[in-house]
Amino acid sequence: MYGLRKICNSKHNNSKTQKKQEGSMIRAKLCAAAIALSLSPTVSAQIAEQEPAQPTEQATQPVQGYDVIYAPAMTAPEATQAVLTEIDATTYRQVAVGDYGVIVTRATADDAWQQAEVPTSVFLTSLNFADDQLGWAVGHHGVILQTTDGGITWQRQLDGFEYIDLQIEHYSDRVAELEALLDNAEDLSADEQSDLEFALDDALFKLDTAEIALEEGPTKPFLDVLALSPNEIFVSGAYGAFLYSTDGGESWQIIDHLVENPDGYHLNALEAEGDNLYLAGESGQLFRSFDRGQSWEVIDSPYYGSFFGVHVDRQQRLWVFGLRGNIFVSEDQGDSFTQLTLEDPVNINNAVDAPDGGLYFVGNAGVVAYLSDSGELIERTHESGAALTDLVVNADGSLTLVGQRGVLAMPSSALTEKD
Repeated sequence: MYGLRKICNSKHNNSKTQKKQEGSMIRAKLCAAAIALSLSPTVSAQIAEQEPAQPTEQATQPVQGYDVIYAPAMTAPEATQAVLTEIDATTYRQVAVGDYGVIVTRATADDAWQQAEVPTSVFLTSLNFADDQLGWAVGHHGVILQTTDGGITWQRQLDGFEYIDLQIEHYSDRVAELEALLDNAEDLSADEQSDLEFALDDALFKLDTAEIALEEGPTKPFLDVLALSPNEIFVSGAYGAFLYSTDGGESWQIIDHLVENPDGYHLNALEAEGDNLYLAGESGQLFRSFDRGQSWEVIDSPYYGSFFGVHVDRQQRLWVFGLRGNIFVSEDQGDSFTQLTLEDPVNINNAVDAPDGGLYFVGNAGVVAYLSDSGELIERTHESGAALTDLVVNADGSLTLVGQRGVLAMPSSALTEKD
């Protein structure tokens, strides 16, 4: 049986020292190779200490600066060996995204991988499908892509320059709205006025930041995307970026004011279970919504390091996981948590349901763990030793893994059989 430790949900004050020690930890998706290519502000990545995969093919003309936003992904015969960050499976296809704008697909677990047509070369961090045909991918430089054919071809819906314009418009409107409220605040309590003043200061700061970015160029990477339906899409990202679309990505709304994140921590991962949504980020940030994202509340966090992922399993249990092997589970939608203890305290980057009711976890240093439905934990290390960022379970029970070394495989027997 795995080790359990009950976590009391009491409020804690994060010290500056602790924040500095934890560092700025964007998901494993922001690996060393990608950071070197991007113009994003320097952040520590979960797999930065491991040797990054090499580019699959040299371009005749190197793409530099913001040209990567508009330069199509280069076709490479060994695209499956590029750094890949996330993989998703529809009824008919598996699709993985990663470095250099690489997106690879295959029809079944037995078919050869094909490289998709992608109109950008930015580092892609996440993807999610609303149905078998309609999906979205996000990445560095504020890029959002859409596919309407199950991942074979992609179109750009938003880029970092458009995102800057969106921010300037949004924060200008928000400043005007908050100033009007403060001008008519005679009937408000002192606390309510203070809250409005704080919100105004925050909006002014973000407006100023966006106007600086207009001169310097886009720097904010998007880190996760969640498609609730063909129309409703959420995108989260670095420095508190949070967007929402109600028209399939034709237009986007900035909704970062809906979550209590005054320090602008990275919002790393999104998850949905019915109308209930969850959001996890660095410095222990956890949020939940019970109305499909229209309002959000803070979850009292069991840990104040970074969370890289959030997952709701078939039993409606909420799992959050991330830095230094910290994994927590809640059976009451985040009101309380119990800790799962792994043998190796490496960063845990993703989790998926196993066919038998159990759960798979993947992390740095090739760690793959299987938690059975009865609570027995088996931990293995993939022979590559590579940082692993995501996985899907194939029809035969085997695993397709992605991460630092691209696409990898692992038989189910490697995890279900004891040493």
